[in-house]
Amino acid sequence: MSHHTEETLQAFDGLTIFHQAWVPESAPIAVVMLVHGLGEHSGRYAHVAEALTDAGIAVHALDHRGHGKSEGKRTFVKSYDEFMNDLLQFRTHIEDRHPGVPLIVLGHSMGGNLAVGHTLDHQAGIAGLALSGAALQVGSDLSPGKLRAFRLIAKIAPSFRPERLSAEAISRDPAVVSAYQNDPLVFTGKISAGLGAALIGAMERFPARYGELTLPIVVMHGTDDQLASVSGSRALQAGATNADVTAHYYEGLYHEIFNEPEQAQVLEDLVSWIKSVVS
Repeated sequence: MSHHTEETLQAFDGLTIFHQAWVPESAPIAVVMLVHGLGEHSGRYAHVAEALTDAGIAVHALDHRGHGKSEGKRTFVKSYDEFMNDLLQFRTHIEDRHPGVPLIVLGHSMGGNLAVGHTLDHQAGIAGLALSGAALQVGSDLSPGKLRAFRLIAKIAPSFRPERLSAEAISRDPAVVSAYQNDPLVFTGKISAGLGAALIGAMERFPARYGELTLPIVVMHGTDDQLASVSGSRALQAGATNADVTAHYYEGLYHEIFNEPEQAQVLEDLVSWIKSVVS
């Protein structure tokens, strides 16, 4: 059993950001700051939170600006710093609620990208970094010419929406895909160029800084992920030479490893790693 709460906070620019928490009945052994992916929302992680709270781990998750129940133009940011400012404010809220409890930052997909960005700039005080299908590398379909064109579009018309995500690529479970497509809080339209450019810029900056990471990291990725290249996770694993990196590459799994038929094993691996970090 866990205690579930829903709250909001006011972002630096006045937007209302929705967040929720699942806290075990007993004193938590760790607290997870869960950072969701592009177009989705924190409510899709209730089963993940249940698995963690059953293990004595508290979970706090926000809806990014422009996502879920938070305010803002859907899947749009003016700059990467908007996400970073929100996460830093949210983390302060979590640490105020759980003083002295080890903090784990857990990010999926775009959330994995944001989790890495936050950790690189604010590593002190984080006990561990967990990444699920993290978006850390520009896709091979984006040639240098296409990247230049994309950046130009993002600079001139950041609200322009060039493409959408493939719902069928999130999971091999048809029920998961159907629930995603019919969830009113999931944005299934085209993604803004401004947000895409912000993420691509971060992907290009990250590799030169992976050596700065000195904390425990777990990298978790499905080998058949068509939305976030598994090579990005492998590059972080190779580049984070000063960190204690554990890697799980799940053969044949799609993008949302927490929503695949093998999710029980994935969640067990996550819980075991967190316990090892905080023990």
